[in-house]
Parts: sequence; structure tokens; C-alpha cells
Amino acid sequence: MLRRNEICSRILDAAEECLMQSGFRARVHAAIAKRAGLSRPTVYKYFGDQTAIIEALFEREVNSFLQRLRPVIEGGTHAKARLVDSVVFVVSYAREHELLQKSLKEDPQVVTHLLTSQGQTLIERVADFMAPYFPRGDEPTADQRALVPMAEWLYRVVTSLITTPGVVDTESPEKLRVFVTELMELPSLSSALEARPVREPGAATLG
Repeated sequence: MLRRNEICSRILDAAEECLMQSGFRARVHAAIAKRAGLSRPTVYKYFGDQTAIIEALFEREVNSFLQRLRPVIEGGTHAKARLVDSVVFVVSYAREHELLQKSLKEDPQVVTHLLTSQGQTLIERVADFMAPYFPRGDEPTADQRALVPMAEWLYRVVTSLITTPGVVDTESPEKLRVFVTELMELPSLSSALEARPVREPGAATLG
């Protein structure tokens, strides 16, 4: 007998394949069940309708993405460099993600709805994810509060770069790196993100 996590994984794998083949506008719930080798009632039992399946697939992709981002954010020795590297990685990753790009091309409302409806939750997750890598001084409580606006700024910049064409050419990682670096040189950000050594998780806090 299949375990719950195995059934969920099979359904989401099938959903990704069906959406890549038929697109987000097609009704593929039955096709997902068939490709997963399960009955439609079983698929409904574990996830619900097609919208719920897409949301679960999005959540799985976010979790996978954060794991891929970890070695990027762990590299470097200064806060500003880590943030620039992270933005470049996120945008480059998104531009190479086949299912995401298919949705943006054929039915961008799917992506924009997910990014906006889950924006607050995702920003909070980003702040929690960043917390071990961006400590400041001897006031960790104040530092945690400062992470939220930083995470929101990052979230808004990244989602805009992914979903909205702009005037600045950011197609290449090199040009994107220059663009993001210049953004962080703005006075309001420069004072908050002045280059300073940052510790690895578990290390002593720097003064």
C-alpha cells in the first residue's frame, strides 16, 4: 500500500506533466488521476479540485526552491553581496523553470494570483529563511523586525523582475547583477545594508 506522501508526490508529479502538456487553461483533473494511476475520488481526497492541486504544486516548488537557494545565501561574507547573489539566483532560476514560464506565457493570471494571494505568507517565510544569515549587533529582536521589510523589498523586486517586462535589460545574469547592485546603492537601502561580515548559522553574533 502506498504511503500518503507517496500518493501526494505521485499526484503532483502527474499534475506537473499534465500542465506542461495541456496548459493551465485546460481542465486536466481527470488526466492527472489517470497519469498518477489513481481514481479521481482519490485525487479529490488528497488535494481537492484542480485549483487546489495547482496551489499544492506551487507550495512544493517553493519548498524545493528554498533548498536550492540555501547554498547561495550561505556563500559570500557580506550582507549586500548575499542579497545580490540571491536575487540573481532567484530570477535566473525562474527564467529557466519550464512550467513557470509556460504559465507566464499562456495564462499569467495563474502566477500573479498565487504570488499576490500568498504574498504575505511568502514574505514571512523569506524573512524566517534569511534570519540565520543576517544578524546585526547585540539586539536580535530589533534585527528580526528589520528582516521583514528587507524580505518584502526583496519579494517585490524579485516578483516584478520575474513577471513584468522592464526598460532595463536584465536578461543576462551579469546585467541583472549590475542592476540589483545599483538598486542597493540607493541611500535608503545602502544605510540598511552596509557591507559588513555576517556569521554562519550557529556562530557567535558579530558586534
